[in-house]
Amino acid sequence: MNEPRLDRASDSFPVSDAAHSAPPHGHASVGGPVRRPLPRYKVVLHRNPSLDLMFVVRSVMELTRYMRAEATHKMWESYHSGRSILLSTWLERAELYVEQFADKGLITSIEPL
Repeated sequence: MNEPRLDRASDSFPVSDAAHSAPPHGHASVGGPVRRPLPRYKVVLHRNPSLDLMFVVRSVMELTRYMRAEATHKMWESYHSGRSILLSTWLERAELYVEQFADKGLITSIEPL
């Protein structure tokens, strides 16, 4: 009576009835999908001496929604040290930021966090 039955999806591996029952509320299922956080990447602003410094500040404010003080700090950091980490985010969003900064003529890059 209590024979293992074949899983309908694969028709090859025996599956017990316990594998098809839902886990208790608040508990992770055994063998279920494991959720891993997405890897994060840094968006780095590089120095571009040919651009007006206030243009850099306005562009950073527009694209990242930083306030003027933070955008100015990022601009001066990139001006003096050659680079400034603007933010960290997942890869697709970092690529979008790099494209948007490139459209404005600013040099940015992506680095793993």
